[in-house]
Amino acid sequence: MFSLLVLMVLGCLSQEAWSCTCGQRHPQSVYCDSAFVIKAKFVAQKEMKNDERLQYQVKTTKVFKAPKELEDIQYVYTAKSDSLCGYRHASTNKSEEFLVAGYIVGQEVFINSCSFIAPWSSLSFCQKRGFMQVYAKNCDCQIKHCYQVPCEVDNKLQCLWTDPLRRMKDLYSGHQAAKWACVHNGDDLCVWDSLKSHLYSMVTKSNSK
Repeated sequence: MFSLLVLMVLGCLSQEAWSCTCGQRHPQSVYCDSAFVIKAKFVAQKEMKNDERLQYQVKTTKVFKAPKELEDIQYVYTAKSDSLCGYRHASTNKSEEFLVAGYIVGQEVFINSCSFIAPWSSLSFCQKRGFMQVYAKNCDCQIKHCYQVPCEVDNKLQCLWTDPLRRMKDLYSGHQAAKWACVHNGDDLCVWDSLKSHLYSMVTKSNSK
């Protein structure tokens, strides 16, 4: 039991959290850093007996990222205690789809209060396309936060995320987070590219073959 609680706390802390105060990440970083990313409906929940976990039953409608043996995700777990970064699902709409990203312990999947969990309908068109098509192909690229100028990249695989400079409460609605991805430019260099233009070029190339 103790080891499980330690893992849950470490899972929370590993996502830029301290005492459950979480740092926001670019959606591409969310995808690349998470062990699983799915689109799912939260249909039920129950407290585990003799356990410090809460179990959410989900109906997975789309798997964007997961180990092959865990592609049929039916349950996700979180800590019961808020002090251990337990996640509390507020929506009572069982038909609403959510983008859910989290981590894996053994053969079980976990989320916490620092996990990226958002209504699918709240994501921008470009973010949806990113999760579906683009982010997975560019996880070698790295997104570096820029909190205060001057700031610069450390290597050619990094893109500076300057949305944090605007001190926005919701960084996910920032221009780079909502519309751009850090992608390979074909010359061992990662650059920001509009997801719309990037996807358009992908479709154009595909149709020209």
